[in-house]
Amino acid sequence: MSPVDRRTQSAVEATEDFAAARLPESERRSTLSITLVRMGFTVSATDLLYGISLGLFFPFWTALLIALGSSVIVSAVSILCGLIGQRERITTALSMRLTFGRDGSRLPALVIALLSAGFVGYSTGITAGVLPGGDSAGIGLVYCVVLSIMYTTISIVGFGRGLTWVGRISVPLMLVMVLIAVVATVNHAGGLGTIVGSTPARAGEVTALAMFALGVNKWMTGATVTPDITRFGKSAATVYTTTLAEFIVGNFGFNLLGILIGLGVGVADMGEAFSIIGVAGLAAVAIFVQGFPHEVNNMYAASLAGRTALDLPRLFINVAAGAMAAALAFYGLSQGILTSFLTYLGYLGYAIPLIPGILIADYFVLRRMRYELSIADAGAVNWRAVAAFFVGLTINLYVGLVLDDALWHALPFTGMVLYLLFSVHMLRVATPERAYANHSTDNVTTVE
Repeated sequence: MSPVDRRTQSAVEATEDFAAARLPESERRSTLSITLVRMGFTVSATDLLYGISLGLFFPFWTALLIALGSSVIVSAVSILCGLIGQRERITTALSMRLTFGRDGSRLPALVIALLSAGFVGYSTGITAGVLPGGDSAGIGLVYCVVLSIMYTTISIVGFGRGLTWVGRISVPLMLVMVLIAVVATVNHAGGLGTIVGSTPARAGEVTALAMFALGVNKWMTGATVTPDITRFGKSAATVYTTTLAEFIVGNFGFNLLGILIGLGVGVADMGEAFSIIGVAGLAAVAIFVQGFPHEVNNMYAASLAGRTALDLPRLFINVAAGAMAAALAFYGLSQGILTSFLTYLGYLGYAIPLIPGILIADYFVLRRMRYELSIADAGAVNWRAVAAFFVGLTINLYVGLVLDDALWHALPFTGMVLYLLFSVHMLRVATPERAYANHSTDNVTTVE
């Protein structure tokens, strides 16, 4: 390849934010920048709404344990997936291509793209609902469309120019707003002790196990796409630090603040809740600004996965995801955003957890924490991974819909166990190099 051709290829890859190539070392970012981007996911209205729902359904200590437990599980999955991205400098979509095969990865990538775009949609509906006049169908529709266009535009710009700067503004602003809202809630309720000892307004409507599973579902997609951001990290320590910031400080912290508001105010509608405690204006501004990193991050993940699934430029995927998000935002807003959002979280648990389970089993057990050869040598389909996904999806649907399981299908163990069972013959091979060399027709290798 000539120097001109190399420069042209590099320019194209940079425009695509290196969605189809290993990230150059020169593109590594500081831990602080990555932390702000990752916290932009969880310092969010969706986490606040989930916390409020916990406060509506459960006493304080029960709600606290549910929030903490779900955050710990999501953190563990995020760290394992994040280490793949940081060590190999690749996106989640490329990791799926290396595990499922070039064509085999299209389905799980499409699943992540659609569900990430769906998350943007319902999150946008939450934001629209707290803006002035958002409860009106006409004004709400305008909000949904305009917000989706703005999120899509920033996502197209990419990590360094789009995702980083919005986190520096919105994360601190959202933190300040919620802290003010909690103080106002405590004063409204008559003290912190009153809130901690109060009876939830809708006690008994949902089981603790079901809400625990919804908490895991809420960020299992986010944990799976962790490599999209941690590939920019300079060391493994970045993965641990930013994961704790995202899911313990951000996710659990905002769940806790939401629990206090839910117990202290006792209403499901966030706009109404903030009006009751007298911070409606501040809340509208903060949630509007916060929506940028949260929705942009999810849109960015959808565009990277969609590019792998459909082999279309990231720009096209971004535009399609933005249109889908606008439609879902208005649907959720018109149907009642809390009920719509919790129902959507329930659907996530059937398909998404299978993907990180398979990725983790492949990289850490079969690959021995190293992808070996070139992407050009990748097989078309890794049938063991594809079979693990479809068999796992069948099992999850059966145990969830027929046996009324509330939790197991939301965890990544089914995909992990199935993939290792289908790969037991490879586990007996002394080295990963020999294993994949001996089974090159149904396995994949690494990015150059």
